[in-house]
Amino acid sequence: MQGFQEIHEDLEALGARVVGVSADTFAANGAFAEKYGFEFPLLSDWPANQTLEAFGVKREGGPTAVRRTFIFDADRVIRAVVDDQRDMPAHSAGALEAVKELAGS
Repeated sequence: MQGFQEIHEDLEALGARVVGVSADTFAANGAFAEKYGFEFPLLSDWPANQTLEAFGVKREGGPTAVRRTFIFDADRVIRAVVDDQRDMPAHSAGALEAVKELAGS
């Protein structure tokens, strides 16, 4: 998420919005966002985990999610997915690249 904060202005300049979703509680997400000064919302999928299940990111055996970034176009169609479990900076870098392609930049 810190990588997304670092490129938040670049994404906004391209007309993109960032939204994080996790299985953590509203309170935990709020504290995390405040600690790092995030300028985008972090949504909680707790306790039902319906979003995690709908996007196929819920880990088996627990209420946590695999790290996956979805990039949607203006029509809300998924146009790119970053699925790297070890390289967290790849998520923000991949998202920025995909948004630039969508914007024709």
